[in-house]
Amino acid sequence: MKAVFKPVTPIFIGSGEDYYPQDYVVFDNEIGFIDKNRFLDEVIKADKYNEFLKASEDIEKLLDFIYGFGDEVEYEKFCIDFVEGEEEALDKLARTLSKPLSAFIKDKFLFTPIIPGSTIKGAIRTALLDYLSNTYGIPDRIKNSKQLEAYFFCGSEEFRFDAKKDILKALFISDFKPKNYKLKIIKPKNRPFKKDKDNDIGVIVEALTDGEFDGEIRIDENLLRNDRNLKKNRFFKKEPLSIELIKKALGEFYKDILKLENRRFRANYLSYDEYMIKIGRFAGAGSKSIKEKRSVFIRQIKKSFDYQLSVWIDENENPIGWGKISIKEK
Repeated sequence: MKAVFKPVTPIFIGSGEDYYPQDYVVFDNEIGFIDKNRFLDEVIKADKYNEFLKASEDIEKLLDFIYGFGDEVEYEKFCIDFVEGEEEALDKLARTLSKPLSAFIKDKFLFTPIIPGSTIKGAIRTALLDYLSNTYGIPDRIKNSKQLEAYFFCGSEEFRFDAKKDILKALFISDFKPKNYKLKIIKPKNRPFKKDKDNDIGVIVEALTDGEFDGEIRIDENLLRNDRNLKKNRFFKKEPLSIELIKKALGEFYKDILKLENRRFRANYLSYDEYMIKIGRFAGAGSKSIKEKRSVFIRQIKKSFDYQLSVWIDENENPIGWGKISIKEK
């Protein structure tokens, strides 16, 4: 089935790559990402290659050369893309020699953002685990979420996870590709529970703030019928794995998460709309674990809690990580 994903608040899914000051230029209210091949071509055209080589021996001199050269030939000639940014985030980037800008995950050839299918599947997995726990209850012997997954998704009474028996191997989710999108450079802030001052972590990221992404979600019915390991799963006998079951689980789980966070944190209030999910690096441990087995460990004080003690927000106090997925029947 076709599916559409739209960001509701800023979302950050990292590629594992960082941009450093020599990878971009900051000007006005945006940054331009430098295409190094085009930049070098322009330098050679301007007969400034030797000057560039000399400047590249020192980072400060290199940045002075890049910005000076951009003022001469126009940044558009050697930048591959331009992205707007929060004022504070751009100010920090403009005054640093070493702070990285964390990149959003992108298509390697098109340089456009994607929403990985694995990210969406992880959100669905958590919601289904919560739904099954509420429906069937949890044995006292289960100590953690991995054992819980083994119990429900693999049907294991010994709580041993086996990928061959995991019923969600029948769930296929493609990467979601953009029809349109908007990225923005933001400096997330960490807003604590019951405290007046935000924590400034100093992280700056390239976040997805708007757009529409197309993908596919389907269930391999043949695999469910013919794989003897999957046919044995008693938890899906009464209510088989289906798109309708996924929708039900998503609605129940993330609606409760949003209600809890609206009540708990001083951030902008969000109204739930089917089917909102919370994903990405700044989504928080609370939205990625179920209530019955949730244990959020806070390293600084070495204690565990039943929910996270803070929420990540942007400069407009929107909680980071919320998106909406629509699954179309045809």
